[in-house]
Amino acid sequence: MPSALVQLVIIYLPGLIGDKIRYRYWHHRLKFLGRNVKIEAGVHFQNPAYISIDDNCWIDKAVIIMGGPDKSKREKKYINNEKFKFKPGEVVIGKNVHIATNVIISGIGGISIGNNSGIASGSKIYSFSHHYRSFQSPVGKEVFYSPMVPSEKQVMIEGPITMGENVGMGFNTIILPGTIIGDRSFIVVGSVVYGSFPPNSFVSGNPAKRIKARFLD
Repeated sequence: MPSALVQLVIIYLPGLIGDKIRYRYWHHRLKFLGRNVKIEAGVHFQNPAYISIDDNCWIDKAVIIMGGPDKSKREKKYINNEKFKFKPGEVVIGKNVHIATNVIISGIGGISIGNNSGIASGSKIYSFSHHYRSFQSPVGKEVFYSPMVPSEKQVMIEGPITMGENVGMGFNTIILPGTIIGDRSFIVVGSVVYGSFPPNSFVSGNPAKRIKARFLD
């Protein structure tokens, strides 16, 4: 049986047996996979050798997690994130994290998610993305918002993302490159988040802003 077909069966096999087989399969392919991690049917890992998942996590159905650095020659703007302590392309997920159904995590620029955090269904986290125009020549150079055109006609934004411990993301939230979210923060449903937010922030809007403290200290 071709290896691609074997992987397809492993990825989509339902039930408890599927969970156990997937754990064993990814335990040998991810950079790190902790104990008591549930990987549901339909989860896809791109470049799993760059992805770490700590103990007692739940990766829910149809989640896509992409790792590995970009090695192309495309024009790129890099957004620095002094809080990110890992290498480009690494995705590091802490303990007791739930990533709900249909979440996309693009960790090509690097992403870390702290312990006890939750990411609700439909949310997107992008540390690497296309930009709509050139930074070097914003007027004269025509660029295309597609990975299917030649690399010299693409422009990218890359910036590691850090989410602290006990961070909650509401349904359909979007996190953009270079974002820093402090511990104990919450992001309201449908927010589009970019920038740096201190610990204990209640974040909402498009563009998102810190509205108030999440907890009254």
